[in-house]
Amino acid sequence: MTEFAEIPNLRHLRMVQVIGKMGGVSCASRELSTSQPAVTQAVANLEAEIGTPIFERCATGTYPTVTGKQYLLRIDRFFEILDNALAHAMGRLGEAPDRMPRVERLMTGTQLRALIVTCEQGRVREIAHSLGLSPASLFRSARSLEHALGKPLFDRTAQGPIPNRTGNFLAREFRRAVREIEMARGEILLAAGAESLEIVIGAMPMAGSYELAEATRTFMGAYPSVKVRLVSAEYDKLLADLTHSRIDMIFGILRKPEWADDVSEEILFHDSYCLVARPGHPLTRLEEVTPEELSRYEWVVPTKGTPRRTRIEAIFGGVEARPRFNLETPSLMMSRAVLLTSDTITLMTRSEVQYDVDRGILAHLPSTFLNNVLLKGVTTRSDWLPTRAHNAFLDCLRQTTAKVNRDPTERRVRMKLVS
Repeated sequence: MTEFAEIPNLRHLRMVQVIGKMGGVSCASRELSTSQPAVTQAVANLEAEIGTPIFERCATGTYPTVTGKQYLLRIDRFFEILDNALAHAMGRLGEAPDRMPRVERLMTGTQLRALIVTCEQGRVREIAHSLGLSPASLFRSARSLEHALGKPLFDRTAQGPIPNRTGNFLAREFRRAVREIEMARGEILLAAGAESLEIVIGAMPMAGSYELAEATRTFMGAYPSVKVRLVSAEYDKLLADLTHSRIDMIFGILRKPEWADDVSEEILFHDSYCLVARPGHPLTRLEEVTPEELSRYEWVVPTKGTPRRTRIEAIFGGVEARPRFNLETPSLMMSRAVLLTSDTITLMTRSEVQYDVDRGILAHLPSTFLNNVLLKGVTTRSDWLPTRAHNAFLDCLRQTTAKVNRDPTERRVRMKLVS
């Protein structure tokens, strides 16, 4: 995924789409009220960009190649997203499609990209520099889109223009549309053996790093030309990135809010919480620990409000003497370092800590009151159309997690035998 890459000429994309639907250059030129040479040149430009023919020309018409069919499918999705977004923003939902002005007549690819960039709060200057542009030029381009649509997209403040609700909505939908073009290019170049397609996975803390790493290793062995980028953050941030098409999927605990009707979840395995400390910790010698005994030790805890922190606090709900939770960090690496060098305790998921426990680096504390079953898997956009490589990565995740037994009862029996 090349962030904020140049977007193909929208008129050229429309010409190619219409050729695919009507089966000929002359038909497309009549439909779009433009010359045949202009349509032919548009096809040549896009074919040169992706490095492969989109159409086969013969006496009976112009037909898409196998690769061209994939490309046309993505173009259809690209324009469908843009059409719906503009109809919504302009208050014209439900109107007949032929009464709505075509997207390419309302705006350019430059304006589309400018709106996406200028809605990246706090990053506009950095992104503009990476593109070799000035923030002022990007804002001018985005403002020109306001005039074309007849809708304000920014609120004017003392700190400068800030995207309003309509601006943020359009930026999100524009990014979704652009991702279709990025994936179209990636599919074609992947078939040619070129390194261009990128898969972006959001991983929550406690997602199950061993399973994700194993699935990624297996996938990259089969698809060495595909780039895999792993992004780690808390769930709310990842969900926002997913709905804005900054990432392709989330791997970890399934906790979709009721209002998030535009994302789908797939369960891959069941996990559970466990108490963790260093090997040789005094509590490891007990047959079973109690909340009262746990309250006598220091804890390293995640940020307040996270599911893991909530579960830690619930352990001491009926205990008179509670730990003070003076050490708080979202970092698993920091938590691990603290555990290894002190008698501090924390709560982790079994999938996240099992690798260290199996090798004697960390130890479980035996307990029977942690009976939470955590559903883990992948979250994707409901309307998402994955590429062949994305489907292969999902299959690797399914195969890797299918080998993992996360049954809490079996784990507790195993723990007691070891202790």
